[in-house]
This record gives sequence, C-alpha cells and structure tokens, in this order.
Amino acid sequence: MSLEIPQFARTGIDIAARRIVHPYLTRGEAQTDREVAHTRALDLMEAMQKNPDVMRLLKEMFVFEDPILQTEFAGLSLPNPLSIEAGFDKTIRVHRLLGEALGFGVVKVGTVTKIPYEGNPQPRIFDLPLSDGLINRMGFPGDGTNEAESRLREDNSRKRKNALIISVAASRISFDRGHQVTDFIDAALQMRKYGDGIEGNVSSPNTRGVTGLQQTEVFQDLSAGVREVLTPNGTKVKLIIYKYSPDLDQDTREKVATIAIDNGADALTYGNITTDPQIRAGLANDTHREEMGGISGRPLKERALEISHNMYSYLGEGTPISFAGGIANAEDVWNALTYGGARIVGVYSAFVRPNTFTPNFAFYVLRDLAKAMRMARMSSMQDFKDLRGKKVPYPLKG
Repeated sequence: MSLEIPQFARTGIDIAARRIVHPYLTRGEAQTDREVAHTRALDLMEAMQKNPDVMRLLKEMFVFEDPILQTEFAGLSLPNPLSIEAGFDKTIRVHRLLGEALGFGVVKVGTVTKIPYEGNPQPRIFDLPLSDGLINRMGFPGDGTNEAESRLREDNSRKRKNALIISVAASRISFDRGHQVTDFIDAALQMRKYGDGIEGNVSSPNTRGVTGLQQTEVFQDLSAGVREVLTPNGTKVKLIIYKYSPDLDQDTREKVATIAIDNGADALTYGNITTDPQIRAGLANDTHREEMGGISGRPLKERALEISHNMYSYLGEGTPISFAGGIANAEDVWNALTYGGARIVGVYSAFVRPNTFTPNFAFYVLRDLAKAMRMARMSSMQDFKDLRGKKVPYPLKG
C-alpha cells in the first residue's frame, strides 16, 4: 500500500532535492567533474538500498502503480514502460533501489565488460546547463564480469516486478588485444545467468573501435556468437537486445537491424549518445561545450525521436523498440510511445539534471502518463498499438 502524499509535500521533497541534495552532490571538485557528483549519489543510494526499512519507506513514497501502465515488452510483463538507461548504475550498485523503491519498470545496468578497465582519463563527465544536457567520455570503466557476477548472484533468486537488463560490451583492452568480438560474446555468456536480458552495446563513441562493431560483417559475427551463447541447445535463456548509435545512416541502421533480427534479437534500442557535428554546433554557449565525448540530454531528443520513428516504420510491430534520448517528462514519453513507435522509454540525463532532479522523477512521469492516457480514453498500454508511428498531440499539454 503506497502512502498518500499530498502534492505540497512532494513539492517540498523536490525543493529539498534541488536546493540541498543536488548542491551537496555537485560541490567542490564536482563542479568541473560531474563523475564525482555521480559517485556521491551512488554512495548515498547504496546506503539506502542496504537498509530494508528505508527501502520500504521509499517504495511507499515514490513508486507509482496503476494497472493502465502495465506493459508487455518482448515477452516481459512490466509494471510500466519507464526505463533507467545503462550508464547510471555502471557497476551494479543500486539497481534494486531504482526498480523497487523509485519505480522504474526497467533497470538497465552496466555496461559490463569481460576485463576490468579504468576507462578514459578523468575528468570525463561534463555538465551542459544552458543546453540541458551532458557530455561524457567514460570509456566503459568497470570491474569486469567476475565482479558483476558476484554482485548479481545474491539477487538472482529475488522476486521483482521490474525487469533487469544487463548491458555488455568490449573494453579498450579487448580491442588492443584484438579480442573484441570474443570478449563481447564471453561477457554475454557470463551474464546470461542473471537478469531478464542482455543488451549489447555496439554504439558507444568513447572507446575506439566500438562503433565499428556496427559494421555489417563484424556485426554478423558478433550477433551470431551472442545468439549461440544465449540460445544454447536451441532454447533462448535471455532476451537479446542491441543498442545502436544515433550517428548511423538509415541504410546501415536497417542492415544491422536485419542482421540482429536474423540472429535472434528480441528488441532494439535507439538513442545512445551522439558525436554528430550538427548537434554539437547547436549547443548553447556552455563552458564545456567543446569537450570531447558523446552528447546526451535535450540536444539529442529530436534526432532520437526521428530515428525511432524511421526504424519503427522499417521494423513494424514485429520487433519492439526501446527508446532513449532526451526524455525529461511524460510528454516526451508519450511522443516516444506514439510517433517514435517505442514500447519502453529510457531516461538518464534528466534524472540527474538540476532542474529535474528529484526522487519523485519516475512518479511524476508515470502519474502524468496515466492521466494523459485516460484523457485520451485509453484503457491500457495496448491502445498505443494503433498510435505507434503517428504524431498524436499530448492530451495534457497546456
């Protein structure tokens, strides 16, 4: 049973989060290195996750539940279509809190690589306050699959309403050794015992060579190998998802999507970070706008939406789309579910940006989405089927 918290109290939580917690997280060296703030936030969240009483209270306060939001995605039954994207919980520290206590229907963790790697030199996350976005050049820092497995093992028997998707990739070390495809496949093999699916990240621009995994011949070998380890003896043990770059041209996008589907992909994700020169040129005059790395947040929103729309037009209803790119509110989610043709919709940047930072984030998005659906005389998420690929005005706008 959820607590009935009046809106003035939720507003008070928002104010405290933005005026007290966010400044605390971003003080000192975090002003020029947002990774410091991110680490502080994870430390705080992990401490909360370890306390069962705190977890119960957070769940009662911040989880929005409504039967109208129950979602089917590639065979998974989800409480809602909102996802927190891989990259937020890279080392699998707070996934339970994100799903069980803050209400995300899908939690993507990682990206996990076979070999531990420190990532690119710091600083490597930069704020774009005027553009409402971020630049990062992380480069898959992490503890490797063995450590990821030790953290996931204790949760393997837990019952959860949300889905857990594990993002895997190849690190710089694998590329330097020429083992990028085999290490990628090995990571999928080791992670297949955990969660509900594996998302292959072939799209990060921050590790030299990763986007080359999207080249058709290379991707054919990689996706065939992933299919083999996730479908032993002809029985699929986990969902297979691939995450593609928004910087691919449409022809390549379609070709690698076809290869993925032929090799057993259950869903495809569109809307990773971008290095597109046009998007960079359109950034506001932020201090860090010239930093190297991938851009996320609001600058990516329109590009990601058009890509998702184009891929839905190509794929149709047969292959579900997971959308990510510039999502900040329920209207953005509505547009992704309609024009973008998506089944689930992911966030990251807006969850940490100061103007939208609050533990109420998922609550507000899902509450407003449910309200919009009822205003449009919808009775379930199934009703989006007739709206996918179409421009449908957001019912709550104005």
